[in-house]
Amino acid sequence: MPDLADFVREIFGYSSGKDIKEFPELEDIFTTIDMSANTGHHLGPKYNPQRLRRLRRVLLSNIIRMLNAAYLDGRRHPPTQRAALLDLLGSVSSDSHQFVSLNWDVVLESCFVELERPFAPFYSKEIKRAHIENNVLTEIEAAPEQMLVSKMHGSINWLYCDCCRRTFAVPTNKVGSLAYQVLKPEEVRELFPKDTHTRLICTRCRDVDLSVRLATFSYQKAMRTTMFESAWLEAEKALRRAGKWIFIGYSLPAADFEFKYLLKRIQLARSKQPKIQVVTKSDDLSDGTILRYKRLFGDRNIEFFPGGLSKSTNQKLL
Repeated sequence: MPDLADFVREIFGYSSGKDIKEFPELEDIFTTIDMSANTGHHLGPKYNPQRLRRLRRVLLSNIIRMLNAAYLDGRRHPPTQRAALLDLLGSVSSDSHQFVSLNWDVVLESCFVELERPFAPFYSKEIKRAHIENNVLTEIEAAPEQMLVSKMHGSINWLYCDCCRRTFAVPTNKVGSLAYQVLKPEEVRELFPKDTHTRLICTRCRDVDLSVRLATFSYQKAMRTTMFESAWLEAEKALRRAGKWIFIGYSLPAADFEFKYLLKRIQLARSKQPKIQVVTKSDDLSDGTILRYKRLFGDRNIEFFPGGLSKSTNQKLL
């Protein structure tokens, strides 16, 4: 998108000729946009709050498309890590396991569908299951068997109503159409003139466009909506009950300071400490991610599995 390329070049001085390692981090991009737009201030002479909010919507729409495409590409060309993930998820049960995720993607849910597991994801009581057929959203009953998947920063398969504040979770194979919902109708017509897309509306309010709300990679996350509050509550209950906390591919980034505080608060409030297991990509035990876990939890009651998931690692985790 030209607008995004111009923004990164003009604000951060990055051009296509530079090394990709010099590209600004998403935390810095979103924080810069959010702190200006949310307070009603310009970011330099060219970027007023209205233009910044448009950039934010376009960026989120692109990310939704990229996450969806990345999963579909992974299915066509299954790498070793994906096979190990499927092996792990094929062994979990809704009675013994729960998931807390800070990612937006629906890889977890899609893998369960691929594996034909009998349970459906349960996000929270505030997030209702829905189906899309013929461009119409229809609310459906809760599944008889469910597994908690607390998505603390939102999910690309959630639709939010700004009027009644209800949230609907749609099947993962419908995610592609939600990339349009994050944009305004006139932006869809401008950016995708050849695509025909019917706006999805709230099943309760009628005639009210649904949107996609995500907590961005930012140091100033906007979490004051019912869906985020309910997801955090479900995550807290799960962490209080669990005998073991397993972290897979999570680097404890500085921007997630609220989640890190939640982990520490729950850990210290428990009479029996949870066993902590960390799966990282790196084979180096001096890796920065491992050091961050040691700084937060110490060396006691924590076990590291460098090199990512594997069948042998899966057996030790479960």
